[in-house]
Amino acid sequence: MKSRQRGVILISALILVALAAIVATALFFDTALAARRAAASFSMEQAVQLGAGGEALAAYALAEDKNSEDSSKDSWAQHYGPVEVEDGVTLEAQIGDEQGKFNLNTLLRRDGTPDPDAVKVLRRLLELSDLEPRWASLIIDWIDPNNQPEADGGEDSLYLSQTPPHRAGNLLLTSVSELQQLPGFTLEMYRKLLPHVTALPPEAQKINVCTADGVVLDALFALSTTGANNVQYSRLSAEDMARSRAQGCFPRKNVIGATEPQIAGHIDERSSYFRLQTWLSIGTAQFALYSLMYRDGAGKVRPILRTMGTE
Repeated sequence: MKSRQRGVILISALILVALAAIVATALFFDTALAARRAAASFSMEQAVQLGAGGEALAAYALAEDKNSEDSSKDSWAQHYGPVEVEDGVTLEAQIGDEQGKFNLNTLLRRDGTPDPDAVKVLRRLLELSDLEPRWASLIIDWIDPNNQPEADGGEDSLYLSQTPPHRAGNLLLTSVSELQQLPGFTLEMYRKLLPHVTALPPEAQKINVCTADGVVLDALFALSTTGANNVQYSRLSAEDMARSRAQGCFPRKNVIGATEPQIAGHIDERSSYFRLQTWLSIGTAQFALYSLMYRDGAGKVRPILRTMGTE
């Protein structure tokens, strides 16, 4: 009888040890998970604060630029870093001129109707990007306030037939990525168009010819009143364009305006909107911060839109 009791006690002890081990493991796992969450939250907060510091540096560089033109030779346009902020923390940044691209929100006038000049430029830009011009109509219907589809366009009835069903945006774009909502507009198409277009406030009407790429420059000649159909800029390689811009703005606004007055009203050599890309490494974690910076007429600069991890 005593041996049986000793066996029961031994089994009970083993069960208690096993339960204690299970409880200890659970507590250890929960503690480790909480510590990991705290570290991740701290790293994210640190990244946001460092990103804000990057924005301050960018604002200073843009505010100090007193030139009459914004071009790729300006100090703000030069790549920054990577710089080690402290042990295990590095920062890298690049400012790009968003007004060197076609602003999709200029497709509409203030009364919500399509702007014929902007539509011409976009249709030509699509052609030069090896995309069908009909996408211009779909983009207009996505951002215009009415429910009347353009020719080759589509409103709610088109989008409600998609999977999952949804309605047309009927608002101005806040991100070019919204184009992927258009039925049949693939990721490959999006990547073709992305380098040439932007989504800025509709007041940003003019394209900076000093920073626009060859495709955008050639698309502007869709407004030509002389019947010109120039494609010379898009034929230039990136190296040739860089050499042409080594000393400053190319092409010049006055050169284009002298022969194409209709285009002159749509171009400039100075910009107000810039996109700051900040890359941060904190230990093994990496973060990307995208900030849309606005410089007003007095030279003051501030961020107006910020996204983490996506453009």
